[in-house]
Amino acid sequence: MRSDALARRERIITAACELFSTNAHNVSLDTVAERAQVGIATLYRNFPDRTALLVACGGRFFAEAQQLQDDVLKYFHTNPEHWWYTYVDGLVNMGVSILVSSFAPDDLSTLPAEVADARALASSKGEKIIAMAKDAGLVHKDVHHNTFIVGLITVTRPPVPGIVALEPNITHNLVDLFLSGLKHGSMRGLRYPD
Repeated sequence: MRSDALARRERIITAACELFSTNAHNVSLDTVAERAQVGIATLYRNFPDRTALLVACGGRFFAEAQQLQDDVLKYFHTNPEHWWYTYVDGLVNMGVSILVSSFAPDDLSTLPAEVADARALASSKGEKIIAMAKDAGLVHKDVHHNTFIVGLITVTRPPVPGIVALEPNITHNLVDLFLSGLKHGSMRGLRYPD
């Protein structure tokens, strides 16, 4: 692919990631093309449909997530609390709640191979980070990586506008409460018996 065509393709992915990270289902492809400063025909030449563009966003998300994970894994020992919060904030700021739920199909076995491989690698690195956070006393020993990711996706879903009007910092407050819960572990059996 020529460098100018590659640059246009990257602009489209960047624009889509930015727009989809706040509300993937209500963003038109025309809006993505406008943000990327390309014509809609150029967008469709690169991505024949919304699913193809979401898959490209998934690939970008996992590449950025893995870079973040590499930094956290490398420097965690220098200041565990700082790097744990850096990891969480990084995932939230990358739009983990919207992007992951937008490109992930109902059945993960149907993910395109390149996205499935990137997801598996990110999950493996995430397990290592969770293990280090457990060793540092930042995460309870019973918490698994999937619980962390699914919980983070859930608490960072964009709230309805009326909620934001009542509590402007609701997402940050929920993340703080979630992290506190991760540190102390589940109260399973105390409130909701099995």
